[in-house]
Amino acid sequence: MKHNMNLNDVLIKYDEYQKAARKILKPSCNVCKICNGLACAGRNTNSLEFGAKGNNAGFINVCKALADIRIEMDVIHENYEPDTSIELFGHQFDLPVFASPIGKILTDYTFDSKFFNNNSMYAEALIKGAYEAGGMAWLGDNAEEGYFEGQIASIPETGGVGVPTIKPWANREEFWKRVKLSQDAGAMAIATDLDSIGLGYQYSVQVGAKNEGVCSRDVEELKELVEAVDIPVVIKGVMSVKTAVKVAKTNAYGIVISNHGGNVIENSLAPCDMVEEIRNALGDSIKIFVDGGVRSGEDVFKLLALGADAVGIGRPYAVSVYGGGQDGAYIYTQKIYWELINIMRLANCRTLEDITRDKVVVLNKNRI
Repeated sequence: MKHNMNLNDVLIKYDEYQKAARKILKPSCNVCKICNGLACAGRNTNSLEFGAKGNNAGFINVCKALADIRIEMDVIHENYEPDTSIELFGHQFDLPVFASPIGKILTDYTFDSKFFNNNSMYAEALIKGAYEAGGMAWLGDNAEEGYFEGQIASIPETGGVGVPTIKPWANREEFWKRVKLSQDAGAMAIATDLDSIGLGYQYSVQVGAKNEGVCSRDVEELKELVEAVDIPVVIKGVMSVKTAVKVAKTNAYGIVISNHGGNVIENSLAPCDMVEEIRNALGDSIKIFVDGGVRSGEDVFKLLALGADAVGIGRPYAVSVYGGGQDGAYIYTQKIYWELINIMRLANCRTLEDITRDKVVVLNKNRI
């Protein structure tokens, strides 16, 4: 992929797109210099996606938890260019980073942007921008008519690089329809975000009810899903060892440790607090992805050191697309790429395999 811009030039462009996004997204999102949930705490945002549930603690505490992880430097070593590449889902990527799935930002606000309520245009910019920079995009799901089809429409243009995330719809027919659409689009994998049962605006266990939405899945039904498709399946919303162990029984390709951006439990645990414990429990039997509060290559490094295989980033990608379209997603991915390379060099890590637990120190271990 193209990495012909240096970090300084990338940051200048990134700042330009942040300013453009700020004009579009205010007052729903202030596009703060530091996106940590403090400025939007207690605000009644429509779909909760920019802010988070209740007092915003599920968003704020995640960022604080990541800040409590420090990286140990080791600057005396041979000169080399760190290798950030990784193979996932049968594809090669330049960095272990993906755009996390986001749904209702695209339909529940009113923005003066060509990307608002144009799901295929937004998704195309996100998918192609991340792909052009050597990363990948995971796509969200929504009950809006035509939404899902718009999200996955551009996946064939990147050779299948894209992961549709399908909500556990109570209407199984609708769920399996989305599974088929994803496979027909050539998607390299699918995910399902089981923690979306905590999004009160769409939860309903009664099929056919007026407000029918999503409902829980058990191990057997997840096994059925894994066995029925010929592409990898990832289970999202895992926030405990007990849940991770259940997922391992389904033979899923991987899990995403995630608190849904703080949108399902007001005072949730931080995903970064769970990574090491879950990795120790599962070993290398399954891929472990994690998102939550990640804003830089240094944050990516921290989560890899704790045991993650790859790391997701949510809100900043949405802001980058609204501010710069496809190039916005490209520039943000480039930013993370160069920051990760820089911190790997400072911590003496030639490859991702060298990013080990001894490279970080976790402060305030008794916080939770």
